[in-house]
Amino acid sequence: MLRQTSSILFFWLLFLSLNTRSQEFIPLDHTQQGENRINLSIKDIELKILKTNNLPDTYKVKTIIDKDSLRWIRYNNLLLPTVRIKFMLNSNAPDLSFTYKNKIYHFQQNSKNSYFEVIYSLFEKHSLKIFKKNDLLYTIDLKLKQKDSPQVLIDYSCSRNNINVTGLVNEYLVIGCSTIPIGSFGNEKPMLQIEWISPDLDISKAQTSIYRASFLNQYPITISAKNRHNKDGRTFQISSKIPKRLHRLFTAYGLGPYYFETSLEKEGKQVKNTVPTAPALFFYLNYKISETTSIRGFDAAIWKDSSFNNAGLYLGNDFGYSLDKKLYFTTLLGVQYLYFKFDKDSPEVSEPIFPQGIEFMYRHAFDIPNYIVSGGVFFSTTNNIDYENVWIRWGKNYFWELNYIHWGKDLFEAKTWGISVGFPFKGFL
Repeated sequence: MLRQTSSILFFWLLFLSLNTRSQEFIPLDHTQQGENRINLSIKDIELKILKTNNLPDTYKVKTIIDKDSLRWIRYNNLLLPTVRIKFMLNSNAPDLSFTYKNKIYHFQQNSKNSYFEVIYSLFEKHSLKIFKKNDLLYTIDLKLKQKDSPQVLIDYSCSRNNINVTGLVNEYLVIGCSTIPIGSFGNEKPMLQIEWISPDLDISKAQTSIYRASFLNQYPITISAKNRHNKDGRTFQISSKIPKRLHRLFTAYGLGPYYFETSLEKEGKQVKNTVPTAPALFFYLNYKISETTSIRGFDAAIWKDSSFNNAGLYLGNDFGYSLDKKLYFTTLLGVQYLYFKFDKDSPEVSEPIFPQGIEFMYRHAFDIPNYIVSGGVFFSTTNNIDYENVWIRWGKNYFWELNYIHWGKDLFEAKTWGISVGFPFKGFL
């Protein structure tokens, strides 16, 4: 009896699990604005209204798509299009309602008609149904018109993995990626998790909208599906590139000619050294703690006639983002070390200083995958030290940097600016 009860419980839990997965709904409220990176407009949408058999002409529905409502939203790492549907039913019966994505809605009504507007997700496979009590009156669907070639949108979250899709004919498909570190610290490897969604493809009878897969190596994923409109079979393949190691610590170096001006007050007179093109060397590090937190460091050394060395170590925390998660803002809280020597006969300055800063990073700038434009500023937090450090960087594999640094204390002052070129060095840990 106990064994029979356990078996019944197991299959009941299995049923609940499968049923829950088949009823996976993407929330359309409180979502982030996304980018339209597929050439899609209201003209590409077909409205289908299916009237229930033997439905009397008493109930008629008028439905339109708001022409200005096409909007892309971001759900996790998936970009999805939505529109707003407006419809009117020529009845004000109190027992009218409609369902969409497992929710029941009631109409706004006047003396003759019932009205409602709802946001419709174009990539999910859920119909809108109008009821009178328990009787189905209408089923409303929106369908994207087929084009001459596959419409595949691979999110920028996949940009470092060279995702490629083959085998589709004219279906729409959106893919998003996330990387999870697996293994022990110092020897971590990446597991690439992908999510994909298509309004045109079915894998099984389940009504799930989002399908998932994981990559641990270079082998592709082959998927057998069926076009839900013409019932044609599709076997398509998703491939990717997975690095063997996942590093947390990244380093880079840079060099370039810098304008270099220093001064020292001697016996009430200002003595200056001005070098139009002094050699400058830079070193950078970034240790990734999590997706939003990192430890960042830099070292800038400029020398000719005078010597100037400025290094810093900071905790970076992302606190805001915009433009479909491509523009990030980061606080930089930490400490710096500064060394300055005007000439061989002057005293040297060697001390910690405490400027704090903020940085922005615009990823995939100008719609170029992995192209980054970033910049930031450090300001002094004490009255007895003048300090400004302003920079802007841009590039993809290597990068350019325009940097201005000014420091002054007591009798000493240094000012330098210029353009340098930076190169990735090596990953560690």
